[in-house]
Amino acid sequence: KEKFLQPLDWDRIPNKKNLLEGVKNRSFDKGNVYSCPYFWGTVGILYNKEKVDKKDLKEGWNILANPKYKGDIYMYDSERDAFMVALKALGYSMNTKSIKEINEAYNWLKKQRKLVNPIYAGDDIIDNMVSGNKDLAVVYSGDASYIITQNPKLDYFTPNGTNVWYDGMVIPKDAPNPELGEEFINFMIDEENAIANSTVVGYTSGVKTAMETMKNTVYKGVNSYIPKDNKNNEIFLYQEPEIKEKYSELWTKIKAD
Repeated sequence: KEKFLQPLDWDRIPNKKNLLEGVKNRSFDKGNVYSCPYFWGTVGILYNKEKVDKKDLKEGWNILANPKYKGDIYMYDSERDAFMVALKALGYSMNTKSIKEINEAYNWLKKQRKLVNPIYAGDDIIDNMVSGNKDLAVVYSGDASYIITQNPKLDYFTPNGTNVWYDGMVIPKDAPNPELGEEFINFMIDEENAIANSTVVGYTSGVKTAMETMKNTVYKGVNSYIPKDNKNNEIFLYQEPEIKEKYSELWTKIKAD
């Protein structure tokens, strides 16, 4: 939308035949003019099966504001993901442009901070959850898959509606050697290379063979590896500058509180 990318020459990417139909032609890039998907997944809650009451999971995203779990929660340190959680907890679209709804989400996050004192963290959530340092964490499904293989006391669930995301490879508009970029993209979605990539990273591959192989081997029985469909799931839309600025301002306030 901001014209930073150049179209892909798909004739130079013959391994496109390996891609799952479900990861192509999504709303953010109809026809995959600019992007080649290689990973996909959801945002959900990783929880300790021995410590978290399954009845509380019925609260959905609101479990993250349950005082019972005070001091035991990691929130992903990302304003957009944090507001997604709050907006979904309130029953709103994560793509809302309503300032009223965004302010309500801000108040939800502010109240959550007081009720449960969450830790805002990034990729260090991975090692901390493997070690069992907290009982609940907002994570990407791919990280959840890896963590669960290391700590089987944990499981993953997506409340009623979440963000479905797609990691895509793109080529900047001013890239001096786009042909090499397309050669690299083709390399990454080769079946054998996609299996190796998914094995190491834990994320669900956009390559059909790799996804099926991982589902039946390394991540067999790990429910986060295959993202669950839900009519209330959404894909993030482009955020207009004034909305993005509003999110940034409110997130700064929450973390500074």
